[in-house]
Amino acid sequence: MPVAFLLILLSLCLPNARGQGAAYPPAPRLNAEQLIAYYQEGPSRGEMADPAFLLGQRYAKGYLAGVADAAQGRQWCDAGRLKTLEIDAHIVAELKKLPPGARQRDASTLIVAILARRFPCTTPPPMGG
Repeated sequence: MPVAFLLILLSLCLPNARGQGAAYPPAPRLNAEQLIAYYQEGPSRGEMADPAFLLGQRYAKGYLAGVADAAQGRQWCDAGRLKTLEIDAHIVAELKKLPPGARQRDASTLIVAILARRFPCTTPPPMGG
């Protein structure tokens, strides 16, 4: 079998880039209300957690980490005094204080604003970052 024919056959069997978009939709952006709901405390010690709950909780923690990492050093500065878990809890507590209408806004924008207010940078951000 010629190599060219084999490559064509193989390329027809592999999923193409356009087809992948339909199979894997982009991760949804969260509003503050959704983030608060996903971030809830887990079940009491000894109780089994619902797998869907655990997945939502992990998603919320990953979302918080991604937003914080993206803005770190430019819009807020971690002084290293608090653990990530403490920073996340502070963010969620601040989001809960918002009126219901404000909780419908994009969570990432609100998270960065909270971090910038609580952990301002004392030096200008580095160039190119």
